[in-house]
Amino acid sequence: MRRWLAVYAIALLLIAMLAPAVPQVAGYHDFADARTLLGIPHSMDVLSNLPFLFAALGIAMAMARVRRAHRAVPMPLWWHFAGLAAVGFAATACASGIYHLQPGDTGVLWDRMAMSLVFTAVVGLAVLQVADTRSAATAAATTLAAAAISLAWWRATGNFTPWSVLQGGGMLLVLAVALRRWRWPAAQGGRPPLAMLALLAWYALAKLCELADHTVFEATGHWISGHSLKHVFAALAAWPIIAMLYKTVPAQPARH
Repeated sequence: MRRWLAVYAIALLLIAMLAPAVPQVAGYHDFADARTLLGIPHSMDVLSNLPFLFAALGIAMAMARVRRAHRAVPMPLWWHFAGLAAVGFAATACASGIYHLQPGDTGVLWDRMAMSLVFTAVVGLAVLQVADTRSAATAAATTLAAAAISLAWWRATGNFTPWSVLQGGGMLLVLAVALRRWRWPAAQGGRPPLAMLALLAWYALAKLCELADHTVFEATGHWISGHSLKHVFAALAAWPIIAMLYKTVPAQPARH
């Protein structure tokens, strides 16, 4: 598995380097809902980042519950990946909220860097399902470094291709792990990969809403935009992580 992951990483690197340079979509910062409410510009796109804070809090509470239930043993790597996801969700709430006050390339750079923390945690958790802890830690570290490099490259050259390849490649990896576990469930105690599939579903919904920003805004009678909904659905991707954490907590005996 470690060799397969290395080959996959090299393939993504070659695609990022050799694929045609593609700039960020023109007019990316022209979001559908530009209303000012309560003195907050682009208020719905700003306030819809609050679910990211709730996601971070939910993961942190679940982590604390796990820690109390397993005080006598060191916390495993997946617990630390969950912590990275919590930090990422909290950072995204702040960075994305600030970005949407005055949308621009500098703001979205930090927004994406914050999101890459969550992305890194998800990749690490996925690899941990099918490989050893060393492979998972290496995959996570590589993902985080690649995110920082690809975003810096985009700001320096305008080439958005490496970041797109990283995002797409990471989600394909998570999907491949989910399908592998579905095909050979006996290796994982017969459990289907519902958490990973749910996470992918929320990601897909968020992406669709992002692409349909103006369409959703018109369809809802200017009530809410696709980009605001994107924030909500992306935050819901924390739920599978929270559920995973609570599954490791022993059930409390019934009181009589």
